[in-house]
Amino acid sequence: MKKTFFSLLMALVAMCATAQGVGDAFYIYRNDGQFNAFFRDEVDSIAYSYYDTDSVYYNDIVTQVIYTPDSIYSIPLAAIDSVSFVQPETILRPNVVMMEQVGMSDYLKSVDGMCLFFDTSIPNSLTPKVGDILFSTDFDNPLFNEGFVGKVIDTKKSTQYLQVCCDSVYDLTDIFVQLISIEKIKDDNNNPSNSNARRISGEWTSSRNPVNFNLGFSRHLSDGEVSLSGAVEGTYIATVAYKITLKEQYVNLKLHHDWQYNAHLKFKSNKDFGTLEGNVNSLPAIRFPAVAPVFKFQIAGCPFIKGEGNLELDFSLNSPVHSYLGEVTYHNGHFRGSNKRMPVSGNNNPSFDTAFSLNGSVQTGYMVDFWLGTINAIGSYLRTGLDFYIGPKMTGDFTMKIGTGNPINYYSMFKDSKFGLSLLTVDYEFFGEAAFAGHKFPRAMFCNGTFQTPLYHEWYIMPEFSDLNIKKDVQNLSATISTTPTRDILFPLSVGLGLYDKSGSLLDKRFQSKKYKRENEGYKIQQTFSSLERNTEYTARPLIKILDGEVPALPTEKFKLDDTSCPDSNHPHWIDLGLPSGTQWRCCNEGASTPEAYGGYYAFGQVSSAPSSDQIKELVNHCSYQWTTQNGVKGGKFTGPNGGTVFLPAAGGRWDGELFNVGTGGDYWSSTPYDEYGAYYLYFGSGYAGWDYWDYFGRFDEESVRPVR
Repeated sequence: MKKTFFSLLMALVAMCATAQGVGDAFYIYRNDGQFNAFFRDEVDSIAYSYYDTDSVYYNDIVTQVIYTPDSIYSIPLAAIDSVSFVQPETILRPNVVMMEQVGMSDYLKSVDGMCLFFDTSIPNSLTPKVGDILFSTDFDNPLFNEGFVGKVIDTKKSTQYLQVCCDSVYDLTDIFVQLISIEKIKDDNNNPSNSNARRISGEWTSSRNPVNFNLGFSRHLSDGEVSLSGAVEGTYIATVAYKITLKEQYVNLKLHHDWQYNAHLKFKSNKDFGTLEGNVNSLPAIRFPAVAPVFKFQIAGCPFIKGEGNLELDFSLNSPVHSYLGEVTYHNGHFRGSNKRMPVSGNNNPSFDTAFSLNGSVQTGYMVDFWLGTINAIGSYLRTGLDFYIGPKMTGDFTMKIGTGNPINYYSMFKDSKFGLSLLTVDYEFFGEAAFAGHKFPRAMFCNGTFQTPLYHEWYIMPEFSDLNIKKDVQNLSATISTTPTRDILFPLSVGLGLYDKSGSLLDKRFQSKKYKRENEGYKIQQTFSSLERNTEYTARPLIKILDGEVPALPTEKFKLDDTSCPDSNHPHWIDLGLPSGTQWRCCNEGASTPEAYGGYYAFGQVSSAPSSDQIKELVNHCSYQWTTQNGVKGGKFTGPNGGTVFLPAAGGRWDGELFNVGTGGDYWSSTPYDEYGAYYLYFGSGYAGWDYWDYFGRFDEESVRPVR
């Protein structure tokens, strides 16, 4: 293994030092059924690794690692037979006749299927013989569909013509003894119409093939109409490595392609209409290898629109650039493939405008088909394709029933109505079919899926709101109420807070000076309501202005200005919950200065004002319990018979110096021992609250304490 690695490394160093006698590519021949070929100037670096291809570590070098701009290749050293830096010779079968090269095509008069008719003046030296394989690469010849490959089985000469009848050739090994190379497919800048642009050696002046497709088409529907205009623009570059011998057939295609588009869609329909497709556009095929072009690569596509539901839409979009790398490998009748997104540098922000009424979905864009295979004249030796459905998808769900129900229900009905836009929804599928050594393999779908692009976004009609935080000032008879709106919404809205009496009548309302539009911009609603009355129940809730109306939103929060809750921010306070024993609970934990602070963690018996086990049981049995969030802190809220409330933060506990259950549960000591080692405690979490006891060495566990009196 070391010798193989050292030989490859030294050869690469020498290759980089001088180009004399060295080709522009190098070839790695392997004994595991695979083959690798690389252009030298596209290799970033070469290294070695102690990890194998399954990430298992060894004490010796086991893997050669080759880095290229878009991939990393890990090749087991044990699989490397040899490395060559010279372009391998293409060897044809002795009976293969290249018709254009020898001048045979000059005498061809007509073609009928697999029968060729030559002028009788054809020289004897050019006359086809039974067993010859005739190969024409004149793809512009109107006599052929796409070149010609056939094995001569009979010849007949008359006074008018020489008839040569052939059988189809389905196996490349009938043509080649050896065909090994790497080629890169792209446009020729000096001759854009060149349909055989490819790189075998030398340098190129640019790196990508431009692709342009027109999106324009329109249709009249039975209950509407649809029109689409715009363009899809892309670039691609394809690299093909192949190794065709009498014993092994290996073809690998790597396709790096980028896309962006602009589209204007006008759309109206009252029912599902399925998928509409425009005219198919095809770019000129690129055929290779140069010595005997039996493969071709081609791109075709058509615009499409798919709609479901009741739709009326006017939509314009300029998309950002999106990049992909597809790879498919064929080896002796078996396919494997992959497809992945690639990073894109620079500013990549989309822009769009829309006006719509939508209950359903509409998707528009372009179906692009990348096709690689043998030319038609070879039959079905190899066919593989990559189909891309590229375009934006819009979804909507608007079920507004204005004028029915009570005002409280409006928010519940509207708030989940939304518009979704995926600026780039990409569905793709890889497929392949092949024939090898006379055996035809069935069509195989070996890779398909949908890219979940981060460019999908949803906009709602109305925002949601966080739990209301109420800070009461009993002395000044006021309350400061705050909440945070969430979710991006379609149109900026005025939001605020409303204060209601016990019967549900609106007493006061306050709106923010700035409208709300997007989440995560530090937007907070906060209003202070004054001139309140003691021991009077109030209900606070968010308000939303829509058009000329005001919609009460959720959640709601009831409160009173009395000693059943903290009267001001000068904590701590003693809270009367209306418990039978008359016990009052402090608003803050021991060691804390606000109701939400965790405070300290204590072993059993360290705090003398801890509640007894009976007081804990009374709290659990006589109060309602709610798992909630207060000022961003999760915890349990206990509401007593008189409406008084205390909030206990979910501070968790500490054992052997390590915190546990912080933010998910609360454990609070009582002052009552259970036995020689254990003690009673209060516990709560999401959906539950109760009391229990620790046994064994439980007293050494450090927990929170909420004092009582």
